[in-house]
Amino acid sequence: MSCLIPENLRNPKKVHENRLPTRAYYYDQDIFESLNGPWAFALFDAPLDAPDAKNLDWETAKKWSTISVPSHWELQEDWKYGKPIYTNVQYPIPIDIPNPPTVNPTGVYARTFELDSKSIESFEHRLRFEGVDNCYELYVNGQYVGFNKGSRNGAEFDIQKYVSEGENLVVVKVFKWSDSTYIEDQDQWWLSGIYRDVSLLKLPKKAHIEDVRVTTTFVDSQYQDAELSVKVDVQGSSYDHINFTLYEPEDGSKVYDASSLLNEENGNTTFSTKEFISFSTKKDEETAFKINVKAPEHWTAENPTLYKYQLDLIGSDGSVIQSIKHHVGFRQVELKDGNITVNGKDILFRGVNRHDHHPRFGRAVPLDFVVRDLILMKKFNINAVRNSHYPNHPKVYDLFDKLGFWVIDEADLETHGVQEPFNRHTNLEAEYPDTKNKLYDVNAHYLSDNPEYEVAYLDRASQLVLRDVNHPSIIIWSLGNEACYGRNHKAMYKLIKQLDPTRLVHYEGDLNALSADIFSFMYPTFEIMERWRKNHTDENGKFEKPLILCEYGHAMGNGPGSLKEYQELFYKEKFYQGGFIWEWANHGIEFEDVSTADGKLHKAYAYGGDFKEEVHDGVFIMDGLCNSEHNPTPGLVEYKKVIEPVHIKIAHGSVTITNKHDFITTDHLLFIDKDTGKTIDVPALKPEESVTIPSDTTYVVAVLKDDAGVLKAGHEIAWGQAELPLKVPDFVTETAEKPTKINDGKRYVSVESSGLQFVLDKLLGKIESLKVKGKEISSKFEGSSITFWRPPTNNDEPRDFKNWKKYNIDLMKQNVHEVSVEKGSNGSLAVVTVNSRISPVVFYYGFETVQKYTIFANKINLNTSMKLTGEYQPPDFPRVGYEFWLGDSYESFEWFGRGPGESYPDKKESQRFGLYDSKKVEEFVYDYPQENGNHTDTHFLNIKFEGAGKLSIFQKEKPFNFKISDEYGVDEAAHACDVKRYGRHYLRLDHAIHGVGSEACGPGVLDQYRLKAQDFNFEFDLAFE
Repeated sequence: MSCLIPENLRNPKKVHENRLPTRAYYYDQDIFESLNGPWAFALFDAPLDAPDAKNLDWETAKKWSTISVPSHWELQEDWKYGKPIYTNVQYPIPIDIPNPPTVNPTGVYARTFELDSKSIESFEHRLRFEGVDNCYELYVNGQYVGFNKGSRNGAEFDIQKYVSEGENLVVVKVFKWSDSTYIEDQDQWWLSGIYRDVSLLKLPKKAHIEDVRVTTTFVDSQYQDAELSVKVDVQGSSYDHINFTLYEPEDGSKVYDASSLLNEENGNTTFSTKEFISFSTKKDEETAFKINVKAPEHWTAENPTLYKYQLDLIGSDGSVIQSIKHHVGFRQVELKDGNITVNGKDILFRGVNRHDHHPRFGRAVPLDFVVRDLILMKKFNINAVRNSHYPNHPKVYDLFDKLGFWVIDEADLETHGVQEPFNRHTNLEAEYPDTKNKLYDVNAHYLSDNPEYEVAYLDRASQLVLRDVNHPSIIIWSLGNEACYGRNHKAMYKLIKQLDPTRLVHYEGDLNALSADIFSFMYPTFEIMERWRKNHTDENGKFEKPLILCEYGHAMGNGPGSLKEYQELFYKEKFYQGGFIWEWANHGIEFEDVSTADGKLHKAYAYGGDFKEEVHDGVFIMDGLCNSEHNPTPGLVEYKKVIEPVHIKIAHGSVTITNKHDFITTDHLLFIDKDTGKTIDVPALKPEESVTIPSDTTYVVAVLKDDAGVLKAGHEIAWGQAELPLKVPDFVTETAEKPTKINDGKRYVSVESSGLQFVLDKLLGKIESLKVKGKEISSKFEGSSITFWRPPTNNDEPRDFKNWKKYNIDLMKQNVHEVSVEKGSNGSLAVVTVNSRISPVVFYYGFETVQKYTIFANKINLNTSMKLTGEYQPPDFPRVGYEFWLGDSYESFEWFGRGPGESYPDKKESQRFGLYDSKKVEEFVYDYPQENGNHTDTHFLNIKFEGAGKLSIFQKEKPFNFKISDEYGVDEAAHACDVKRYGRHYLRLDHAIHGVGSEACGPGVLDQYRLKAQDFNFEFDLAFE
């Protein structure tokens, strides 16, 4: 009897067969030959159905369809090879550890390559795969070469004995599921295939450099002089000696652009600097040598100075057999006095979590798209990246080194799905980290505390370190993500410390940091953070390990809120060393969706459920600071401001500037008074140094003096603005010159003068008609309803939205009790008063409301008083204010307040006070429709109509929202193309609005930003010109 599941796919101890030992990656275009491009491809339901690769010939395979490598088979045209699956936590397959499903899609790839006789005679040949999901078997010319697991790790195979002169056939059999699926349950799309580069390596036969380890250590307490250690592993004996040359450094401010970065990564490295140190060693000497370097320039994320080096393998005839060119950065990572230090100084992470994602290619991300991401990060003041939750393509690390990022490099390991059955069964409700502790303790035995999986865990740890060890940007190794905590993690920690004692180790799942050098939390409240700090700090303020937030500020949809408060806490206490926002970008996959708004096909971005998956986690994959095209959201704009490395405070006739960099001075910056356009003379401030300069300015920006890295001269790093007094434009209130007509009818009340005609519907309590100086604008400015609803954000949905719906806040209705009208005084024409109760269906609670319209010849003052009464009141409301429809003759609007982008009570630091024109401001549209477009702290708003003049609204620092869809049209939409557009504009004039928070995965809206149930009193003026 034979088992239907191949042994390779169900044995966690068998992580590879015939894979060569992992080595430090280097790219040499003389050695690497790309096998990317079209491959023959066929997909089968299960391994049982796939052809025997040993008997597969090219004549048969080339008749198959073709697929581009690298790519995922689920993302091919018309989804002809299956569709993507999205889960965050739950496994998409039945849990049968270690067995995968018997029905296991199996993709067979085939292609040929040519070798001439010279190549066969002169080189050893290997095949290198940078990433294949999930696991695969390799065949060359009908012979089995080997097998590998580890979807996000590379692998090399020696194929020398299988190749021959002429045409050679490569066949790769890829399996969608295996025993390793259970330890690769990261929050992303399940996508399969050869999705990273495939290369044919040609290494000189007589001798070649197999591996290189380069390490730097400072030899004095001042971190001035250093020791450079180089260890070279040479295979083959037909060589004479090794030359090592270190070149003078390229300054950390070296200017790059996207094209020059890509050119270097494709092997076109040039050495424009002079030799700094040269060293030679004979082959019978140790191939590990150390060089003393006097006062090298340091590598840091703020000034990423790199020294290029060249290793030459020299033959007995003096010829160069092989040459390797790479770079080294002099930096030293330590835990000192409880803090993470680099070159002896504490650092603060202003970081993000970054997944591999492209809206059309999935994890088969072109390098130029990665470059675009990293340039955008630098533009937005981000200094750190956590590779969530697996190693990146090896070329990405050169980019980290050159551009300057602190990097947490993470093992390809997550077992989140083992917790889900227990969580659902018990409906566990507890406060983080207690919840996670309980889940981990109960479920660790399945995988992380299971000795059957120890080999797999250790394999992922060693591959992580051995491939990426030479990159100065990597300062921390991570044991994976959300994989409980058990003996296998302890073994990983021990192994990593043996392989590389020069870096720190992180693992958030190890709550007490027994196998980690750092405490790490996800999405904690401020109270939990402070409690943890106090419990791990002695009476003298000393601690052994710091706390970082490896994930916080969950950037799902409209949010995250309260980033300012997190950053203030990081600055206040040394115990905290910053964190990494979850996450960099949405993972939407581009597809064509039939819009529910117009029934037509539109481009949209898919999330869980759009591909009719059996199980999925919905929109949870849309949680980035960038949208699915990797363009900034308002959340990224907010984050840039909050983490800016220079603080500018303007108050009381002075400007105070504080340097919040960790290493560099402010000498690279210009400080410009935006009121005058003149430069402010600021001394070069050291980190944490401040200066106060007398000045009457209200607005200062800090910009780069010169091009630096990928940033251009004039790029804005930081800004500061004074608190501005209430600003309203000049407006003269006209008093009545002629007798006023007041008509108090059965259904309507009207007030009429030569300047203004006002009609109010008593039954509905709304403005029915409005004419200004004889011009009818009732078709342009309709209604005046008091409302409380706004579309929910992703962050509202876990709690606030459910509460609001429970209390029927979306079903609040106005019941008019009495309407009165009386002649005006003090220049007004009349006063119309509406007494009503606004309350929801079902509930007792409601607002006893008085709306008082004081009508002048050219303006209306609307004063609203609302008293909350009745039992069983909701704890808070989404918003409170008026909503109006503007007709199709609306022309434009401008406002003075925060802008140009959206702002909310807990997400407004990035928005500057100024006068903004709607023609120059675009509403940001989220991939998943939700509340958006609010503007806080508005002083006034001007709306222009064609042929009907201008409406000015004086708000006294209140919020407004102006868009082309109503609240309920957004509520019902699944994608941006589904939002109903009514051809007219919608205006909200609010008294107050609830904050956004980050409760989609994290703390709710802070108390001070909640719109609590209470009495409301507010007013604004509607003025007409």
